[in-house]
Amino acid sequence: MAPRSHLFAALRHPTEPRIVLLRSDREWRLPHVRASEVRVADASAIVDVFERRLGTRAWLLRQIRFGEEEARSRVEGVFELELVDPGWTLPAHARWVGRPELDRLRLKDEEHRALLDEYLGALQRDEFPAERPPWARPGWREHVETWLETEVARLGHRIIRLHQIKQWSISSVLRIETDGPCLYLKSPARLPLFVEEATVTATLAELFPGYVPTPLAIEAREGWLLLPELREVMGWGAPLETRADMLRRFAGLQRRTAARTAELLAAGCLDRRLDVLETQIDPLLDDPEAVARVTPDDVADLRSRADDLKEACRQLAAVGLPDTLVHGDLHLGNVAREGGELVYFDWTDACIGHPFIDLLALQWERDEADRAALLEAYLDEWDGVTAPERLRVAAKLAGVVIPLHHAVSYWQIVASLEPAAKWELDATHTFLREALARVREL
Repeated sequence: MAPRSHLFAALRHPTEPRIVLLRSDREWRLPHVRASEVRVADASAIVDVFERRLGTRAWLLRQIRFGEEEARSRVEGVFELELVDPGWTLPAHARWVGRPELDRLRLKDEEHRALLDEYLGALQRDEFPAERPPWARPGWREHVETWLETEVARLGHRIIRLHQIKQWSISSVLRIETDGPCLYLKSPARLPLFVEEATVTATLAELFPGYVPTPLAIEAREGWLLLPELREVMGWGAPLETRADMLRRFAGLQRRTAARTAELLAAGCLDRRLDVLETQIDPLLDDPEAVARVTPDDVADLRSRADDLKEACRQLAAVGLPDTLVHGDLHLGNVAREGGELVYFDWTDACIGHPFIDLLALQWERDEADRAALLEAYLDEWDGVTAPERLRVAAKLAGVVIPLHHAVSYWQIVASLEPAAKWELDATHTFLREALARVREL
């Protein structure tokens, strides 16, 4: 049974460095709700429970703290929110509290005192880390809403309400409720952390129509991407034939992109080709932060096998498949059916690299027969590029290179996040362990 989530809100005053505390008998605490399991970045669920608790509209800025408390068998999250209605009237049992007042109050959750003291001090000094993304800062909602009002009006509609869907350190996703169709906005992290997703998506839609949703608008300076609603997302439970179709069609797209890699790099795709990956292995394994959650014995083994990892990159390159577009996060949650065809979205991790990097999803298939059938469906689309036995050699080598590619990705992502947010995407160790297991099998 999943532990219950205890969620707390640090609701900011519109103009002063204060937050709301609620009185409980003679003690004070942050607005608090209990909820069923809440996932990291699930802005919709988080905003919903606090709007009902506070009786006003709120906007999630970021997660201040989130994690499982094993000793208390619960998950606790503390979230920074701002008011949508600055004229909101405080309930009788609430007050605005700044850092000076905090010391004089008895807290129901005394373990929050140090956290609140640090947070309110930063508010008072108007201080925040340079790595904090724009959507996690006050004022961004008004900024993006102004642009959206113009673009939605251009489409012949008006906005009824903005709904937050996802909010974390690498992106913000909004659903725009209009007097017509629902639309979606994505504001992702950008170069050098991720691709210029708005520009890349627009370029892909132009070069390869039918494979990618066509943006309704982009704001290249801000990196904003406005998309139509994708009504039929495939999702994780799709049948085997759909999963095979997803891989077949994507391999066909990759083959078409092989002649356009220069254009895609110019549009903002990252360069993750095998010769680049090879140069990243030593810096990755030498970074104490990157290997902090790997056992000392495994770290030593990884470092001793660094040359084997590089050789796997060289051997995979020697098979002779062309560099192509790589999605970087290819799975059924990022695939929809539009007009009878599968389309691919969420191009945040798009890069130019070895095409077989996108076979990561096969590693999640539990049934060996299904995994073999899906690999066959993908490899069939590469028929004629090289001999079938060479394709199978490439697939085996890719088993080492795929987790290595993703270890580098997460290493670079985590290094770019503000200190308090690094835990959100701390998966480098998972992929390093997988790369080690695979290279041991060679």
